[in-house]
Amino acid sequence: MEFQVGPDIIKSYKRLSYSPWHAIAELVDNSTQAYFNNKEILDEKYQKNDEKLDIVIAYDRDSDILRVSDNSMGMSLSELEDALHIGKVTERTSGRSKYGLGLKTSSCWLGNEWTVRTKKLGESTEYLIKVNVEDVASGNKVIVPQETQGKDKDISYTVVEITQLNRQFHGRTLGKIRDYLSSMYRIDIREGRLVLTWQNEKLKWQDFEFLSDRNGNEYKKDFNFIVAGKTIIGWVGILKNGSRANAGFSILQSNRVIKGWPKAWRPGKIYGQEEGSNDLINQRLIGEIHLDGFEVSHTKDDIQWFGSQEEDVENELYNACNDYREIAREYRKSTDDGRGPSTAETDVAIDELRKELFSAEMVDKIALTVIPDDEAINETVSQLTETVEEKLEPEIEGEMGGIFVKVYIDGEMSPNDPYVIVEASKSDEVIIIVNASHPHWNQISGDHGTLNYLRHCTYDGVAEHMARFKKSTINPNTIKILKDSLLRVAFSIEQNIVNN
Repeated sequence: MEFQVGPDIIKSYKRLSYSPWHAIAELVDNSTQAYFNNKEILDEKYQKNDEKLDIVIAYDRDSDILRVSDNSMGMSLSELEDALHIGKVTERTSGRSKYGLGLKTSSCWLGNEWTVRTKKLGESTEYLIKVNVEDVASGNKVIVPQETQGKDKDISYTVVEITQLNRQFHGRTLGKIRDYLSSMYRIDIREGRLVLTWQNEKLKWQDFEFLSDRNGNEYKKDFNFIVAGKTIIGWVGILKNGSRANAGFSILQSNRVIKGWPKAWRPGKIYGQEEGSNDLINQRLIGEIHLDGFEVSHTKDDIQWFGSQEEDVENELYNACNDYREIAREYRKSTDDGRGPSTAETDVAIDELRKELFSAEMVDKIALTVIPDDEAINETVSQLTETVEEKLEPEIEGEMGGIFVKVYIDGEMSPNDPYVIVEASKSDEVIIIVNASHPHWNQISGDHGTLNYLRHCTYDGVAEHMARFKKSTINPNTIKILKDSLLRVAFSIEQNIVNN
């Protein structure tokens, strides 16, 4: 018997566990690796033209197109043919594009039709190929490249365009793609060899500030050790300003982040076994660890550990950073563990709230607000909920105490929509939609502030669901409509100050 792989396997790629940013990163990996493979000749070209490696990513939801273009080396006809060969391993045993899968798997995950247009430096012919997933799956595996002659030999590029997209990217997802790409290619950006543009924004990476000792020396140090014959390098530090979102270790391979900010690796021996812990270690201990030579997952978003590798790395890392772990845990322990506001911060907040409560804007809001009737409120809630459920996946979903809870965060709602919507018409389900376009959202600061805001929105929704079905005394959305108008007062005060 012969082991065979049918062409329809290409259709299964859309079911891979990619995130949008990791799928797009596969294409960026190809561009950057092509630069590393031809660094000397490309640097000469860039220096002559006063440019750098430039990768531009653009997403147009209305036209249903995602485009990734670069000024890297480009591909010859034979190299383009190799790029279409699924699983053909390159001669290089390391690097960002060594598995021969990324272009195919990510493009098919993103959309059902994609094209590659490329011209190699030093050649005068541009090649264009088009791949239709359904055609290939049905057995039509022959792809005829189109050739355009007479191109300038001194330019080079590759442009990948993906259409018939399998999913659309909305507000928060667009922001997450930006943040994750900035993190993934932080070293290329930090060292000035890559200009990476997403939606017309040149991405930047801002390094974190570190705590210093009494002599002004930063708490940041390098480490290296060997596990399974592989040399592991990196650094560990203590954040000046504690933030659970920023802490943790970023895992890198070939100077590209595999797993990192804002969802970094937190080995249990170092950060504790309880997921979600918010102690000082989980707020302050940060680092980068380069795990070159270890296998990565199919979607290149985590390490594939074998045998005792993970435990061995964790033990060595613990030994390398345990002194910093203890410093992070003890810092300001007696008076401030980093989780509660200081007396001064509380006083400032009380003063601001006092001014807001008794402001002219608040008096007007209370006196002039017209309370809509129940029918109008329920119709608004129903329409908004239906729209959000059609276009977004919930950020949080699961069962709690017999109630299935879904939490959405929508950055494309109108600023005039309520700060939060609760749909609790079903006895076993509650849907909570947080409006990330509301003026009040922009007044939230940091991960702790965001956590508490989302906590209030979610628990208010759950409590109102319980009140509706266990007591049935009030229309809970009426309360939120009123609270919504009050949450807008601080923004109104700011606007009046600016206008005056």
